[in-house]
Amino acid sequence: MTYLLLPRLRIRAANAMAGNYAINAAPVMAINLFVHNLGLKTACRPRRVAILHHDAQLLGEYGSDGFYDFHPQQRRGATFIDAVDYSSKNPHALSLQPTASCHLTLSLLVEIDGRINRERIARFLRTARIAGGCIDGFGEPDSADELDAIRLPKGFWIVERSDLMALDDNPVEALVQVIGRAPRRHVRPPEDPDASPLPLPESWLAATVLGYAMTTPFAMRDGVRQTDHGPSAGNPLHAFCEPLLGLVQYVSTGDYGRRPIPFWEHTWLQDDVFVVRQSNPCKGVAP
Repeated sequence: MTYLLLPRLRIRAANAMAGNYAINAAPVMAINLFVHNLGLKTACRPRRVAILHHDAQLLGEYGSDGFYDFHPQQRRGATFIDAVDYSSKNPHALSLQPTASCHLTLSLLVEIDGRINRERIARFLRTARIAGGCIDGFGEPDSADELDAIRLPKGFWIVERSDLMALDDNPVEALVQVIGRAPRRHVRPPEDPDASPLPLPESWLAATVLGYAMTTPFAMRDGVRQTDHGPSAGNPLHAFCEPLLGLVQYVSTGDYGRRPIPFWEHTWLQDDVFVVRQSNPCKGVAP
C-alpha cells in the first residue's frame, strides 16, 4: 500500500453548482473522479481519497445582506453560432447558461494499491482539472508506505454527515434544518492523546453531490464525451441521471482528534445508483 499526498492544489474557476438547488465549494464527487482519472493516466490503482480544505473563494458579488445576498458571476459566449445560442428576447444578445464558480486550495491524501510513478503524477497534475477548474499550482507530492510517515498539512477535513439526514423521516427537511441551525459552544478536543475523541463540534455544513441515480438505461449515444483513445477503442455507454445531495462538514484537523482518516470511496449501491461515501462515517453532537 502507498499513501500519496498532493499538497496545496490551487484550483481556479472550479464548478460550484451542486445540482439545481445548492452552491458550495466542496466538490467531493468531482475529487473522487479526479483521483480515478489520476489512476487511469498514471497507471496506478487508487482506492480512496481524503480531502483537506485550505481555502475557497466563491466568484460573485455580495449585496447589502452580506453572505445571504450572493450573486454568482455568470459567463456569456464570445461569438454567435448559427443563431442557436441567441437570447429568445433579444436577437442581438447571447443567451446565458446559469453557473457558479469558485477558486479552491485543497490537499488530497490518496491511498493507492501498489507503487506509483511520481514523475507521471507531476506531469498529470500540470494539465489536470478538478470540477472543471484548472490546477495552476501545487506543492511537492509526497509518498510513503506507511500513513504515519506522511506529514499532513493543517486544514479542514471534509467529513460525511449522512447521520444528520437520518434525524427526520424526511431527509430533505433534515438537511435544511441542520444547515440553518445556529452552532453551539465550541467543544475543546481532549488533551490526552490516548483519550477517546469527543463528538465532533458543530461547524460549517454544506450540501453537495454525493451520488447519481440513473433515469435512463445505459446505451450508446451520439454527441457525448468519448475516451481519450478515440472511437476505435470502443465508445463507453452513457445514461442520463439525477444528482443526489448529501451533507458534509468542515472539521479542523485540531478538532478532528485521533479518529481514522476520513477517506472517501466510490461504489454502486445498486445497478442504477452510484455514490461516494466515507469508509468510517463520523458521528457528531446531537442537535
